[in-house]
Amino acid sequence: TNMRKHSKASSVALRFEKRDGKLFIRYTDNGIGCELKKTGGLQNVEIRINSLKGTINFESKTMNGFSATILV
Repeated sequence: TNMRKHSKASSVALRFEKRDGKLFIRYTDNGIGCELKKTGGLQNVEIRINSLKGTINFESKTMNGFSATILV
């Protein structure tokens, strides 16, 4: 939903892997990107992943897509 609402991406990829007994998730899109501010939605996602004892990293460049890497 957020991808469609915010990024204007035409392509999205989700990759799931199991690594050393942990789940690795990679989200990437080719949208407009954003200025990374950990407020609102991004902050909520980070709090949820942290509550699962996981980590999340966001990467984005204006007009060059968005990606998130999650390890839980």
